[in-house]
Amino acid sequence: MKNENNAAMVAGMVATEPKKYDCCGEMFYAFDLSVMRMSGAIDLIPVNMPVVLCDEVNVGDELCLVGQVRTYNKMVDGKSRLIVVFFALEVSEYKGNENEVELTGFFCKPPVHRTTPLGRDICDVQIAVNRDRQKSDYIPLIIWGRTARLISRLDVGAHVNVKGRLQSRVYQKQTEQGVIAKTAYEVSVSRISEVKDVSG
Repeated sequence: MKNENNAAMVAGMVATEPKKYDCCGEMFYAFDLSVMRMSGAIDLIPVNMPVVLCDEVNVGDELCLVGQVRTYNKMVDGKSRLIVVFFALEVSEYKGNENEVELTGFFCKPPVHRTTPLGRDICDVQIAVNRDRQKSDYIPLIIWGRTARLISRLDVGAHVNVKGRLQSRVYQKQTEQGVIAKTAYEVSVSRISEVKDVSG
């Protein structure tokens, strides 16, 4: 069952002890998958996987999973927070580290363009990707360089196709308790293009 708006594949090593949980009578595993980038950096991808796909999952197992990037809201410290996960739909043959995402959706917030201290352009965008049963996933994107400047000019509602990888990014946040390290999960975009809607 393939959703053409949201297709992803990740392959790497199980990095955290899988926890079993029940959702609407179906059992799932939750764990982090360690996926190495070509640069050698590691992304720790949160995975939700139906238990029926694999009888047993242990730390150190190498897995290749096909599925989707999904999001949901969760109350954290009294605030609603967007949680990004990889939702596994099938297990494939492991052939080494992989991380590929393709999404088609609509800008649901205005793009935010900024420049790094080293002068590099970045654009943060969130897109709404339609799912079955009239649900949507609200997926954060990060776009770099010249493409970031071009994309920042698009309006809310822009229809786009995106290719990239699901990444984890550690950043520093100033709080009342001091500076703490937090992790953001987003799709780092390698290619993005507007979808030209064809109507009757």
